[in-house]
Amino acid sequence: MSAIDTLIIDTLTIDASADDADCNWQPHWVHYPVTLDNWVAACHEEKQKRGISYAEIARRIGYARPSLSLALSGGYTGNTDTIGTAYVNYRKQVLCPYTQTTVSRQTCTRHALGAAPTHNPAALRHWRACQGCEHRPGD
Repeated sequence: MSAIDTLIIDTLTIDASADDADCNWQPHWVHYPVTLDNWVAACHEEKQKRGISYAEIARRIGYARPSLSLALSGGYTGNTDTIGTAYVNYRKQVLCPYTQTTVSRQTCTRHALGAAPTHNPAALRHWRACQGCEHRPGD
């Protein structure tokens, strides 16, 4: 059994991500954990506490700033569940057992389900580790 097999992976929120050391671990934020019920208020809180723009948040979740702004203000004519789901997923991160770094769920999924990177031995070793990882999503 390898060291990768013995690691326990914790789901973290982006509030605790390694690349955000200046933003202390924030489980004491008002809207924590983020759910579909509180994502709008959590988005406003993230903007205020982290000092980032709605345009940056929209970019991170893969939506246009006007779509996010309309959803946050209640003026979005469509169903906001897809935007809310994207925001909730953005706020979730996992600790990669191979790299020992915190990565977004989207990055983890894209890497694990992507084609084998046969051109790069290091990337191939990482990809192979992903194939047996407990956090690998279904195909």
